[in-house]
Amino acid sequence: MAEDVIDTFVAKVSIYKRRTILGRMLRGFGQARLLHDVAQKIDKLKSTLNEIRDNKDKYDAFREATNQSTAEEEEEKERLQSLHKLRRDVEEEHVVGFVQDSKDVVKRLQEGGSNLKIVSIVGMGGLGKTTLARKVYNSSMVNDRFDCRAWVYVSNECRVKELLLGLLKHLMPNFEQQRKSSKKGKKSSGDINNMNEEELKKQVWNCLETKRYLVVVDDLWKRQDWDEVQDAFPDNNNGSRILITSRFKEVALHAGDDVPHYLQFLSEEESWKLFCRKVFKGENRPSDLETLGKQMVQSCRGLPLSVIVLAGLLAKKEKSQREWTKVVGHVNWYLTRDETQVKDIVLKLSYDNLPRALKPCFLYLGLFPEDFEIPVMPLLQKWVAEGFIQDTGNRDPDDVAEDYLYELIDRSLVAGVMLNGRLETCQVHDLLRDLCISESKEEKVFEVCTDNNILIPTKPRRLSIHSDMGHYISSSNNDHSCIRSLFLFGPRYNVGGREWKWLLDECKLVRVLDFGSNSCLKIPSNLGNFTHLRYLRIESDDITFVPDSILNLWNLQTIEWSNWWPYSIDSISFPVQMWKLKHLRHFNVGLNVKLRGRCSELDQKMWNLQTISSLVLNEQATSLIKKGTFPNIKRMEINDDEDELPNLLQSLELLKHLNKLVICITTRESLSEQVTHFLHNLETNGVEVVINFNKEKEYFHRAQILGLC
Repeated sequence: MAEDVIDTFVAKVSIYKRRTILGRMLRGFGQARLLHDVAQKIDKLKSTLNEIRDNKDKYDAFREATNQSTAEEEEEKERLQSLHKLRRDVEEEHVVGFVQDSKDVVKRLQEGGSNLKIVSIVGMGGLGKTTLARKVYNSSMVNDRFDCRAWVYVSNECRVKELLLGLLKHLMPNFEQQRKSSKKGKKSSGDINNMNEEELKKQVWNCLETKRYLVVVDDLWKRQDWDEVQDAFPDNNNGSRILITSRFKEVALHAGDDVPHYLQFLSEEESWKLFCRKVFKGENRPSDLETLGKQMVQSCRGLPLSVIVLAGLLAKKEKSQREWTKVVGHVNWYLTRDETQVKDIVLKLSYDNLPRALKPCFLYLGLFPEDFEIPVMPLLQKWVAEGFIQDTGNRDPDDVAEDYLYELIDRSLVAGVMLNGRLETCQVHDLLRDLCISESKEEKVFEVCTDNNILIPTKPRRLSIHSDMGHYISSSNNDHSCIRSLFLFGPRYNVGGREWKWLLDECKLVRVLDFGSNSCLKIPSNLGNFTHLRYLRIESDDITFVPDSILNLWNLQTIEWSNWWPYSIDSISFPVQMWKLKHLRHFNVGLNVKLRGRCSELDQKMWNLQTISSLVLNEQATSLIKKGTFPNIKRMEINDDEDELPNLLQSLELLKHLNKLVICITTRESLSEQVTHFLHNLETNGVEVVINFNKEKEYFHRAQILGLC
């Protein structure tokens, strides 16, 4: 591909320019060879372009046959650009229905005496097991009956330790504090993250021992997975319950003796009601569409997921016989294909009918593990880094990316989870994830590597590794020369010199690099060789110094940096010349960021920077803020250990786009009357102000800030 040739050339030239004079002389012959190779590849590309030009008439004929006219494309583009923020709780949309099923399951949870009882919901994928369980879980009758509740996803790739940690997050209000409780820089055997599976089971047991609890174990696939976790649940004679969802009757019966609640397919009448509620949303439905609509709904064979996705597709189309007849034709075509399963018909059709801009965004969700709760903001930033968000006009790319996500949610292809009125995480149903993976293989979008396919050689452009990183490096036969995105979702692994060398040698063209929960032990001095890197996510409990070579990542848009073991280290040092990274949009670091080095006398601006945390107000940071280096900042977190805040009020007041300010100070007494008055004015102008005293957040509204005077 032309992109590969150009990116490879740019990466090599970038490294060459940073060499010493002697190094350049020694590499001179290599540089000439590089130019010769590039010239040859360009000649090949010219030949390919000529072939494409010769086939233009065929392409135009195909486009006409598929009715994909330029006018329609422009209409779709305008529709997406004019799409306003869609704000609704998607979960509520999905839990409508199941009235009798919900009553039956709640009744089972209430019956059975004081002994621990296991209730199960069984049905094929797409029938709504998780939706029903969520409706029961959130019902007032269940809330009132149990002292504590917890929800954990299992999936086909069960990892017991992660499952137990997920339970503890629900069961321990101070779970994060427990992780942070170790003395600075020290880790003891009693700390949660050092516990093995048996110790974690004991911890879960202790949390539940005296309580009447409800635990939902969602999407249980294997008997052995249940065998490995069941010891964590005490039978405390308190009337506790465990609710299991599974596709397999034998798994449910293995976990508990009671007959499972079997989810049935929807009747034609129920399917039609669900379809109409989604398509027409309470509006009058044209009578001339009923025959066509029912014909399509019948093809869903009573599978709720298919009904909802089909409805999401038609809700976006003109409600006319002409448009609906087209969709009926597509459905009939899919039905004639060999080996097409009923549940796949509508899912595939809905994907094929996505606007062109949304297709890569949807397929991208298949990179994440099954049942994974995907944080929304990092997802949007990855889409931007991948180049999926184009032609935004004057709009912020992150806002357009958010519109795309809401569009996918509105089409019922993605489920969203709201928190405090904001979309926090999203998930994709495992059947839809399977569709993402199969379509991505066909279109060569990405590869998901597990222990089952690690030996199969491929040449992926995006790679998601769901196995141990060290095992992958030792065993994989993949060609990584074209990789643009790399995700590491395997078990926690320490990334050291060997792993970094592999990355720098094998993945020179990477744009998105997400280490997942793997811990980086060091940052190599030649980090800047990742010339094309746009998104970098790192976890580390050891790194306190980021080398100056990060300044060579001139394409970098997002830095996400956190530590798994909070407070194991206090701060991290970055070069003050970070302002040179003109494309940097998000600088999110979960440690105190100390800028080092000498500030430039030039009045440089980081026009694209929107978020920054957690910046220590030392001499360098104070100088940058006073110079107005971040004119378009929206969210800023500053740590004022040196009482510099009073000297910055005038500069902060000039940040017209600021909508959230987080201030970390030592004590309440550090808030002078001048600062308090300033914060009050910020809130009056719509800025959310958060003040942290000794790491404990307090949210201040106008009266609270005034009350500090």
